[in-house]
Amino acid sequence: MKGKFIVIEGIDNAGKGTQSALLAEHLRSKGFKVLLTKEPTNGILGGISKAALNKELTLSNKALQLLFCADRAHHLDTEIEPAMQDGFIVLCDRYFFSTLAYGFASNINYKWLRSVNISFRKPDLGIYLDLDPKTSLSRSVKQVDGLQLFGNIEKISKVRQAYLSIAKEFHLKKVDAKGTVEEVSQRINKIVDKFFNIKV
Repeated sequence: MKGKFIVIEGIDNAGKGTQSALLAEHLRSKGFKVLLTKEPTNGILGGISKAALNKELTLSNKALQLLFCADRAHHLDTEIEPAMQDGFIVLCDRYFFSTLAYGFASNINYKWLRSVNISFRKPDLGIYLDLDPKTSLSRSVKQVDGLQLFGNIEKISKVRQAYLSIAKEFHLKKVDAKGTVEEVSQRINKIVDKFFNIKV
């Protein structure tokens, strides 16, 4: 069986990493081979991206988005596509939808952003964890993805609004990210079980 590609998206602190790991456990318990990965990656290109997010490196917003795309292209070629050919379900924490949402919130032309990213493989299933900005900023976590650049209510609100539009455009499944970790996990599992026709 050829593998499937599932993407988990959402604003900062929506629980993407936690829920991706729980979903991987759920699918493994059903007998699937699962590769859990994320963007930016832990490779060289991803490392440069993270350095820019943490303000250790100064890049223009446009240059940063192109760097994300270069990291994504390498990620697809070296990790995602080969794993799928081997029959793995690939779960990715963030994908090009993040580039579109955060890039738009950085006042980068959306049509240009879309044109750069639209040729990348589309996920077989995309899940968007929806969280209100106040809750996002109130959640205390040690590791964040870009909160240094988007750490105020106005910017996070703009990212969320972009995500809501993107979720409609690309048919991402919207999941309420409020509640306990277990409650959110159950909402996600319900969608994924239906996608794979897994009987409870």
